[in-house]
Amino acid sequence: MVTKQFIKQNLGCSDIYAQKLINYAHGDEKVLYELFIQKLNERLTRQAICEVG
Repeated sequence: MVTKQFIKQNLGCSDIYAQKLINYAHGDEKVLYELFIQKLNERLTRQAICEVG
């Protein structure tokens, strides 16, 4: 089961962001899990912001 605490720990996000993911899934555990995996993959592959100039 994907909980708010699980999302916060693994994505390193805020309570509000975790709650928004849960709300977006409308109580569907499979949708929430797939969304979590998508966001985790984004976090692992996206580069950090670099200041230029």
